[in-house]
Formats: sequence, C-alpha cells, structure tokens
Amino acid sequence: MKEIRITRFGGPPVLRLVEGPSPALTAGHVRIKVSAAGINFADVQMRMGLYPEAPRIPFVPGFEIAGVVAEVGPDVQSFRRGQRVLSMCRFGGYADEIVLPADHVRPTPRRLSDKEAASVPVAFASAWIALVDIARIREGDRILIPGAAGGLGTAMVQIAVKAGAQVVGLVGSAGKKELVRSLGAAEVLTYNEFSARDGDYGRDFSVIAEPRGAGALKDSMRRLAPGGRVVSYGVSSIVTGLRRSIPRTLLWLLRTPLFTNIGLQMANAGLMGLNMLKLFDTAPGRDMLMQAVDAVLEGFQTGAYKPVIGKTFPLSDAGAAQAFLQSGKSVGKVVLTCS
Repeated sequence: MKEIRITRFGGPPVLRLVEGPSPALTAGHVRIKVSAAGINFADVQMRMGLYPEAPRIPFVPGFEIAGVVAEVGPDVQSFRRGQRVLSMCRFGGYADEIVLPADHVRPTPRRLSDKEAASVPVAFASAWIALVDIARIREGDRILIPGAAGGLGTAMVQIAVKAGAQVVGLVGSAGKKELVRSLGAAEVLTYNEFSARDGDYGRDFSVIAEPRGAGALKDSMRRLAPGGRVVSYGVSSIVTGLRRSIPRTLLWLLRTPLFTNIGLQMANAGLMGLNMLKLFDTAPGRDMLMQAVDAVLEGFQTGAYKPVIGKTFPLSDAGAAQAFLQSGKSVGKVVLTCS
C-alpha cells in the first residue's frame, strides 16, 4: 500500500509518499480501498508540530476517507465487498488502503461521488455537533460563521440555514462571497468589512462558531447577545506560515484570553469547546460522532445539503495540497485522490 507519512515536523515537503505493508484485518473491521481523502486544517497543524494529540512521528495523517470495501473481517455482517463507503478515522487517512472498525463506516449516498463523500465526514459532522448538539441552534437565531467559505464553514452555513437561522458569514476575500450567499447566508462580509462596522452592529449574535482562537476568541465573546454562546472548535490563527515558529507560537499563547466564571456570569454568555478527536476516546463520544454522521448523511440523501469541493490533488501531491489550503485561496474542501 501507499501512504503519506509525516517523517519530521516542518513545511509541506516533510510529507513523504512511501510504500508499506497492508494493515492486518481483524474481527469487526473492514478493509477499504481508498479512492479519496479529505484534508483538514488539523492535518496542517500536526505537520507543523502544533497538534498535541498527534501520534509520535513517523505517522500517517488524515481523518476522513471514501472508497470501496475490499475485504470484511470476521463478525462483520453490515458490509459486503465492493460496497462504496465513507468513514472518519483516527489518523491514517492519507493512504490508498485502510482498515477501520465497521461501526465507524457508513454506506456512501448515491448522490455523492467518492471525492464528494471524502469531504463529508469531518466537516459536516463537526458542523452538526458544534451547532446542533452543543450550541442548540434554533429557528431565528443569528449566527456568525468565520471562515464561511472553507470546508467546515460551508457545512456550517448549510446546517444553520436548514435549521432556520440567520447566517452572517465572514470570508477572507470578496471573491468568496458569492459561494457563501449561494448556500443561503443572509449576509457575507470580508473580515475587514466586518471589523470596520461601528456601533452595535455585530454585537447581537446568538451563536458564533469560532475557529481561530487567541484574540479572535476574545472578540467573539464581546459580540454575543445576552444568552449567546461561542463554540470554539479550532486554533487556526496559530498557523501563520508553512513552518512552526516558536516566537510566533508564544506570542499567540500570550494573546489567548482567560475566562472566569464570574466574567461569564456578568456577560450572560457561554463559551463551549469542541475537539472532535477526543470524542473517539469514550463510548458516549463515539456515539455522538456516529449520530452526527448519520444525521448529515440523511440530509445528503434528501438533497438538503451539498458538498463543496474546492480543489483535488493526487495523493503524491499531499504537500502541495496542504500548501494550497494554507494559502487562503481555497474554497470548500481540499481533497486527495488515490486513483
């Protein structure tokens, strides 16, 4: 099998395509011939050595795949050889073959190609858990979504709009606005346009989905209406170059705000966090993950949601794919293809 390994921390060239032995197939698992794998910003952070939960190097990154069942292990009755499937995975997705627990695998909706299917598990399940399970969005809520043109952002916009919320999307450039509007956002602004608004504008949000961390998290807390809540699900602002910089990382940490119970009480606001990887650690967490996947797949079956693919790269160009994701030019998901 072929796989991309992180052999050391650094820039995109540290992602190396290597050949290795096929993983053993055990009871309750399925072997999947991978057709496509989604790229997430967490993959970039682990390449740079900024992801504490990453395994020891060398390791294979990647949290989501789509492909075809090549072999089923003992005790697996729910899948058959040749069936198209998708799945989240706890690392290992940047490969042309993977063995996963059958309980984590789901049939691919007929509406989706394998490239589209690989863009779904992490982005849409994260969006569902952040907005539906944690923030408990309701019809009429006013929701701010920074990074609205990205893979997770486009999923959040669709889920929030479907729930009847009024979405304000933030994007990095004017050229990304139309995509977010097409997904149902009521208003789309660049970050500069949003920062330039004066007065009470932008200080009455029911929910803010915050992916940046540090100073942006502090600013988001100030923009909540009474009873509002911020869901912090990322620290993308820690990544400011292709390589890790210790001084920049320390400065980022110094800008990270501290919140107290008294401060939250005085603000009548809530701050909640989401780490998808940690949900794999417990049975209730895994149940939450798979319930979210099932919910969004139902939405794809009915046509309520649609995948947004920005660009695809062959597996061998994983470094270029991550560099493109970091460039700020991407919209939707960046996907690796294995065939």
